Amino acid sequence: MQAYIAIIILLVTLILFATEFFKPAVTAIGASLAMCICGITAPSDVTSGFSNTVTLFCFGIAVVGSALTETGCAAFLGKKLMSLFRFGEKGTLIVLMALAAVFSMFLSNTSVVVIFMSIAAAMAASSNGKFKKKNLYMGVGIASVVGGGCTLIGSTTQLSINALLPDYGVEPMGMWTLFPPGIAVVVLMLLWYFFFGYKIQEKSFDFPDPDEVEAAEGRAKPAELVEVNPKSIKMWLPLVILVVCIALTIVGWQNIAVVGLLGAMLVCMTGCISVKRMWETTDWNTLGVIAGGVGFAAGVKASGAADLIANKCVELLGSNSPGILYLAIFCVLATIMTNIMTNIGTALILTPIAVTVAGMLGLNAMPFVVAVVWGANMPYSTPIGASVITMTMQGGYRFKDYTKVNIVFNILACVAVVVGTAVFIPLFLSAALVVSTAPGRGTEHGQPGVDQQELKGCREAG
Repeated sequence: MQAYIAIIILLVTLILFATEFFKPAVTAIGASLAMCICGITAPSDVTSGFSNTVTLFCFGIAVVGSALTETGCAAFLGKKLMSLFRFGEKGTLIVLMALAAVFSMFLSNTSVVVIFMSIAAAMAASSNGKFKKKNLYMGVGIASVVGGGCTLIGSTTQLSINALLPDYGVEPMGMWTLFPPGIAVVVLMLLWYFFFGYKIQEKSFDFPDPDEVEAAEGRAKPAELVEVNPKSIKMWLPLVILVVCIALTIVGWQNIAVVGLLGAMLVCMTGCISVKRMWETTDWNTLGVIAGGVGFAAGVKASGAADLIANKCVELLGSNSPGILYLAIFCVLATIMTNIMTNIGTALILTPIAVTVAGMLGLNAMPFVVAVVWGANMPYSTPIGASVITMTMQGGYRFKDYTKVNIVFNILACVAVVVGTAVFIPLFLSAALVVSTAPGRGTEHGQPGVDQQELKGCREAG
């Protein structure tokens, strides 16, 4: 019964997000509360989002980013970058997305988004209206997620899944296992935004740019009024603190929440930003979506709703369908789920099912794992599937804007992942990566296999 209640809450939440009947933060927190009131989650699940490491890290780093603007460092860097990027707004967007994708292959997605949103903000502030945050932020967020899916260390999603694979009789993924379909998605993303995405943005983003809103409300200083003194140590302090925070995040010093809050504390203590300005410039709506989304996702998982949906889809396919159809189904299912819940939650739910199905059919399990992981790393059509995309809501976007710009790209990316996985992943696999084969099935689908004992273990684990 709880699964069906969770599905109803899920559908209502999606409608509220899409129609923007309430502020996104109100909808997200309300959905989390609904899960608790219906007995699906505990009160601690509702409140955990507000103390979640990602939420606190986003708050802390956002404060550091605001300090960059307050001290004039952002404006100074923006002017310098403007002299390097002479491609116009569209060309600059493509360059920033390409760089963000590459950086995200090896660095924290959150850190990459912070870096490139700060760069975009600086460029917008110093461009006299030629560049706008709303035309740069979304693409940077999408690129960070795409790049993060290309390597083992690029996202916590694949790292979490990799730890599970030995329990299901599957060798862990290597550093570049996800790269073959990933590079196809990166190229597709750049082409999409160059030929179509940017044009869709121009037609759809009919709302004022955040800089215009902040200026009208007296919450922001126009770039020309920000004092810029390159010789001032205070001007450079926020940049130094940001770099230190990112470095500490990369090396894994303490918890990322501690790092983010430390950064916020340091910029306040050094006078780079006042406490009043810190509260005024914080995007509470974005933080509310992140915090509420944690409790909501916990309810979808705890209720068994995601399991119910996944199992029903698998049952409909039957056991005689070609392997690539299963790849497509799992990839599409993961993509749909990750756009309405967390990417890690999606991968954790679907991976055991995918591996078990592969074992039952006598197919190589790794392509299934790759399809699920990549599907879970494609929350491009909504702002709620990945915290780094949620952070881009600072660009003033509505829920529907993400769908308008990225839904077709999301579909094309699914096709690229399925084809790339089916064609290239088996070429990079050794016999050790094979889960099992049933008599007659492995040959039929052109997949190698191992012994029945491994198959039995996989079935028992699933």
